Amino acid sequence: MKTTSLNNQKLRAANSGWVSAVVGLSLLLASAAPALAGNENMHNPQVFPPQSHPFDASYAEWAARYWQWALSFPANANPGNNTAPQESRQSGEVWFLASATGSPVTRTITVPHGTALFFPAVSVYNNNAACPVPTTFPVEQLWSQVDGFWPLVTLTSVTIDGMPVTGLDNPQTTPYFLQQTVFKVTVANHDNLLTGDCVLDGGVVPTVAVGAFLMVKPLPIGHHIIEIVGAAPPHLSKDVTYEITVAPARGGEEMRKNDGDR
Repeated sequence: MKTTSLNNQKLRAANSGWVSAVVGLSLLLASAAPALAGNENMHNPQVFPPQSHPFDASYAEWAARYWQWALSFPANANPGNNTAPQESRQSGEVWFLASATGSPVTRTITVPHGTALFFPAVSVYNNNAACPVPTTFPVEQLWSQVDGFWPLVTLTSVTIDGMPVTGLDNPQTTPYFLQQTVFKVTVANHDNLLTGDCVLDGGVVPTVAVGAFLMVKPLPIGHHIIEIVGAAPPHLSKDVTYEITVAPARGGEEMRKNDGDR
């Protein structure tokens, strides 16, 4: 992973590994953003509204599950760097689309019919995992670091089969932005994505994250394309295209591919 630091404080990015934590910047979120959520989704029939609870969980809860999935892989068998299939450890009604470690990136994935897709346009996370000695920042300081990063985000864009998702034009006012609750991640016991081969017994608590996330409703059987672009110059650049095949469910059997052994 690429590592940069500022005042010995580190912040992880969804698609570029480590980026500098920028402390002291205010989080520029307009108070109008929640009010826009309903209006924006009038134009986004393929996306669940950001204030909704798709499949009995809030967007924030799904964001925690996304990061728990994304950080569970070893670096040598990881969908995020294309060393494991995108179908790895996917099951149930919602599957995740991994972020990109380089740009541009094109990936393929086959999902069973009836499956929703959840992913960030841009997201960053932070915790105290470090090797060989973990840091001890309180939750409030971890929040300050990720909050300080978000004003640097200048671009969030998603298109589904050529149709742009509205409401992402301004990352600072998008209704799809959310601050995540504190959650735990459990990483691989070798070559893990946080500290390499340093053992992290019991998982990593607290982990916090912010980001602009989307939950795409189940797509029709056939071929689809989702393009995800994001930027926070000079730290983060993301350009990933997913070529998605929605296949008929096979007798109700869930597709499970557990490539990427922990």
